[in-house]
Amino acid sequence: MRENGPNDLTGLLDELQRAADDNGAKLSVGEILEAIGKRSFGPLLLLGGLLGMTPVAAVPSAPTIIAVLTLLVSVQLLLGRETIWIPRVLEKLSVKADRVRTAVKISRKPARVVDRLVRPRLLTLTRPITDRIVAGVCALIALCVPPLEFLPFVAFVPSLAIAAIGLGLLARDGLLVLIALAVSSGALGLLAWNLLL
Repeated sequence: MRENGPNDLTGLLDELQRAADDNGAKLSVGEILEAIGKRSFGPLLLLGGLLGMTPVAAVPSAPTIIAVLTLLVSVQLLLGRETIWIPRVLEKLSVKADRVRTAVKISRKPARVVDRLVRPRLLTLTRPITDRIVAGVCALIALCVPPLEFLPFVAFVPSLAIAAIGLGLLARDGLLVLIALAVSSGALGLLAWNLLL
């Protein structure tokens, strides 16, 4: 099992591609966790956000499952756990490997651009206490996603916010953490607006 996850977005996509290629027609949540590593909070949040912005999210109930997994990861980071625990029933959930490959293919070019822009900076904003604050915001966003599953394109904004949070944690980029918090505030506002209408 991997102890340390990928350290950039391209590395995360490489791990997903490898997992999709190695595990037959379907890829389970447990196999994804095994590929990325159980200490990889940032990459798993990033993955949840990315999946919410790709064709995978078009599968019925997929946005809710992604939100539940994101909530589990966020709460465990918030509580200071060192490794991620996922219930066995969720570990067995799977998606077609072809959908994962499609998502990876779509994400490759943007990933290369992002990897050139993101780097460790403003490290004061990447300390454990900040990670916990950001994890709390991520958990709030994840809680709001399931009611929006059937509204077209609305789930894209919270997915973007979650992806930005995950990338900020992954790269230890304090500037991106600030941007992620701003995007998250906008996402929470949009979610509240849609839920109240």
